[in-house]
Amino acid sequence: MTYDPFVLAIVKDNPYLYGQALYIEPRTLETQRPWYNPSDLNLFQMYDPHRAETDGLVRSLEDESAIAEVHHWRRLMSERAKLERDMQCVLKSVHDAGMEQERIQVRMESANLLARIDFTWELARPRRGRCS
Repeated sequence: MTYDPFVLAIVKDNPYLYGQALYIEPRTLETQRPWYNPSDLNLFQMYDPHRAETDGLVRSLEDESAIAEVHHWRRLMSERAKLERDMQCVLKSVHDAGMEQERIQVRMESANLLARIDFTWELARPRRGRCS
């Protein structure tokens, strides 16, 4: 599930309602676009101690799309952290199941289970004798 902000807008002196996904408008050419180290974007974390100050700075830009993108970024960071926690639980469960299967396999081998089943199978199958 994603959280993609959608905005309905009324343009002044225009009777129509406009709707579109809200993304930050590019301000540089693609070739001149700066590259951000992902750790630099940690200032947008949901529980950053300077969140209120950061939010105030973003709002001071008076760019609704920037506000929406920061919100979207935070929601995705929270969702990703939750998914990573869930994935760790799943991986632990898979590991635990694999370890239990290995312990059972060792016990089955120690009991020579397959040979005993083969022997029982041979006893249970009636053999047809040849008529001479």
